[in-house]
This record gives sequence, structure tokens and C-alpha cells, in this order.
Amino acid sequence: MIIDMKAMLHRVVDEVFDETFAVTHIISEVDPWLHCVQVRSRSGIVRAARIRASYEWMDAFIPELEVGTSLFDYDDVEDEKEVELRRLCLVIRAYLEGEGHIEKRRRIFGLGTTSTLRIEVDGFKWDLGRSWSSGPYPA
Repeated sequence: MIIDMKAMLHRVVDEVFDETFAVTHIISEVDPWLHCVQVRSRSGIVRAARIRASYEWMDAFIPELEVGTSLFDYDDVEDEKEVELRRLCLVIRAYLEGEGHIEKRRRIFGLGTTSTLRIEVDGFKWDLGRSWSSGPYPA
């Protein structure tokens, strides 16, 4: 059975993000199989993130920090994919609400700094980085 990832993404996003967030559905002409939303906080510090979902993977990216994370799910079990997508959305919601700890460190090569977002949601720790991530793992 084919899982409608677009419908799942819209359903989970609608459940996780209320009216205090602005959600924009993005349509890709290049990758019609890839479904994407951009979520912005409307209150307090304005923050934004992008959440994408395909049949085998889903990811989240925070442009202002240039960090993200990806989850892979190769099963055909809709409930499991939905749980993983919801976890990802909850991490983004927590960040948009001001939670998490941002660590900055100097780059080994080149100028500037690199960021890492450390955040705990529902008893799981997540580390979001520029070219790597880890989580969810139990807190």
C-alpha cells in the first residue's frame, strides 16, 4: 500500500503547529515526490524552519543556524512514519518556541563559527548540526 506522504505531512503539521505559527506549504516543480513546509513563529523571537518528507526519509532544517537533522524510515508502515514525522515536528516546535541550547564553536579550517542545537523533547535528546546530527536518543 502506498502511503500519501503529502497528506501525512499536512496532517501532522496541522496537529503540532497551532495558530501561533505561520505554516507555508512549498511545492517543488523539480521534485514532485518531495513534500515541504516552512514554519515560522509569530510571537516573541521570529524563527523559521523547513520540514521535508519523502517516502523513505524526512528532514528538518533551521536556516538561521544552518543546522538540521534527518530521519530514515524504509518501512511501509504508515503509523511508524507518522510517529517519526511527529517527533521531528515537535523538535522544530520546541526550537521555534525558544527551547534548546545553541553552541557555537570556531571552525577548524576557515573563518567563522559553526552552530549546534542541543534540544530535549519528550524525553529524547537531539543534536542538530551543519553536516551531522544525532537523535533521537533517550535523555
